[in-house]
Amino acid sequence: MPRRNKPILAMDMGSTSLKLCIGTLTPSGFTVERLLEVPLPPNALREGLVLEPDTVARALRTALHQAGVRPRSALVAVGGPQTTARPVRLPPMTPEVLRKSIQFEAARYLPSATEEHLIGFEILHSAEDYLEVLLVAAPRSTVDSVMSTIEHAGVEVELVEIQPFASLRTVHALWQDRMPYVFALLDIGGNHTQISVVRRGTLALTRYIPIAGETLTAALKGYFHFSDEEVNHVKRALHLEELLQTGTPQENPPLRLVQPILDELIREIRRSLNYYQSQVQAKNAHEGRIETLVLTGGGALMRGIAPYFEHRLGIPTQLFNPFEQDSVYLQAEQVHPDQREQGAQWVVALGTALAPLEQQYPFALTEAPLETQAA
Repeated sequence: MPRRNKPILAMDMGSTSLKLCIGTLTPSGFTVERLLEVPLPPNALREGLVLEPDTVARALRTALHQAGVRPRSALVAVGGPQTTARPVRLPPMTPEVLRKSIQFEAARYLPSATEEHLIGFEILHSAEDYLEVLLVAAPRSTVDSVMSTIEHAGVEVELVEIQPFASLRTVHALWQDRMPYVFALLDIGGNHTQISVVRRGTLALTRYIPIAGETLTAALKGYFHFSDEEVNHVKRALHLEELLQTGTPQENPPLRLVQPILDELIREIRRSLNYYQSQVQAKNAHEGRIETLVLTGGGALMRGIAPYFEHRLGIPTQLFNPFEQDSVYLQAEQVHPDQREQGAQWVVALGTALAPLEQQYPFALTEAPLETQAA
């Protein structure tokens, strides 16, 4: 935790844009001074991996220069379907032994060799006959590509973490003891939607679904031959609550086109929640009940999405806007009104900015994994 005010640059590395949160960290919270969104060309960054480092570095350098910002370092959140965050049960061992053996233990749960991943962990619970650990991993190639690109832009990388932890940190900072015992956090991004189940304030499941905002964009452009400007205007005009009206729905071809795509996303969400419940309900029915679904990400800004998802899933659903909630940890008076309305897409960047308020970075992806002992 910082003992004095510290300037912060936090970055959310998305598939279609970089989201930069610039502000000042104090011992008691974070003051947002500027939010910048840096558009990226198609395929510059795919599934978390930077494919066009010169292009991304140049875009970042230009945005910082135009904003008159010269940061020395950055905190970065990365994502993609190859990142992993899951609780696992291991034989009882001391934290020192776990630190030495985590690479071997992680091999059971990673899709490729552990040497190809950066790994972190947190001890969630220590019992006499088992150890419950939250395993965190990301491909080394993804983290290396992000770090080298940002450093090429003239900014040192202080921290790299994976996006669901940043999102959860924002929710926790604003809700505190009002946070539900079990809830689902849905981040609808450009190329992927990530669903995370949070239990007792900790991630219990994460999964990437390859249906998101760009899926809708591609369908609308392909069928109606819209330009980029036209398709963005059409998406902003859609209102999903029209699909819930009784009687004959209003004729709206674009809305009818996106409905089966959204319904497929909802089916995948339901599958993920059913899987989680099948793993825990036999042991504890209370832990299997999803109390609410929390929507974040740029794709969650579609009008009427919360009531539509709530109707289809039968779970209370809300759009999470961090700028509409009072908190001593987050001051955002300087944020532009238009950006305040779109607060759901800044949840990851804000959470990453808040990371130094934690005494340790248990989920940082570094060469020497950092861990915390459960209280």
